[in-house]
Amino acid sequence: MNDSNEETEVNTRTSFIKIAIVVVPALLIVSIFVALYLGATEEQEKRGPLEGDITVSEMADYLNKYETFIGPREIGSEDGERAMRQALAITMGTLGQENLGYEIFSSQTDSSHGRLWKTIWINACEQESEEPVVLAFPLAGSGSELCFAYGLAEYLTSHPLRVGVRLVFYPPLVKGNLEEWIWERCGGEDETLGGFVHVRGHGPSVDTLEIFEGPKGAAIFKKLRESRVLQRVAVFTDQREECEQLEVALSENISGMRRSYAKRLVDAMPAMKELIEIIAE
Repeated sequence: MNDSNEETEVNTRTSFIKIAIVVVPALLIVSIFVALYLGATEEQEKRGPLEGDITVSEMADYLNKYETFIGPREIGSEDGERAMRQALAITMGTLGQENLGYEIFSSQTDSSHGRLWKTIWINACEQESEEPVVLAFPLAGSGSELCFAYGLAEYLTSHPLRVGVRLVFYPPLVKGNLEEWIWERCGGEDETLGGFVHVRGHGPSVDTLEIFEGPKGAAIFKKLRESRVLQRVAVFTDQREECEQLEVALSENISGMRRSYAKRLVDAMPAMKELIEIIAE
């Protein structure tokens, strides 16, 4: 009887040992994978935008995508909506963690033709700012404004401002005042709008930028006119009835020389930085 009990105890110990030999290494492996995952996730969350500087080649590549591969963007037609989705995907992919390293924020509250459409944005420079300057770029524009936005996002990583800058990309579903519509979607409860600029295409044929005065910005507009940095690349137009806010219109590639046009857009980056600084004063 005792021999039987002893044999049972030995068998039990042997079974436990066998299980331990199998389970303990497995648990260690799982623990290592969990630790690696959590470490990578933490690193990704902490990692900010990668420092770099926009080049003419990069800008020309952006322009090529919109001039060659992506058609006109609109809501209401199959082709136009497909192009809208492509523009959204390119914007998020270019600016996001896999490339420039920005965190992408989005609001998906607007619907049309049976689909929900996102407004997306990134925070540049002082990312925790409670008074960001907002630059709004239309997803359904000519394409030059989106390319310029990608370049500006990269430019600001190596030429930072001491103010928060929020680049917002919006679908063609705006109702009412653009500034109010944008801020309703991207503004936080504890934030105050530090300034607003609408950036679009279809600007002048000669100068790179055309700056239109907004109805509330006479003092700012005067300072912009006096800036030598802006004078080199911009023309200034007094307030128009249809211009509800400060607006910057980018010239288009009328001559068809993509690289030359790309250089003009890259050369305009310091001017846009200057414009933001003046608005934030």
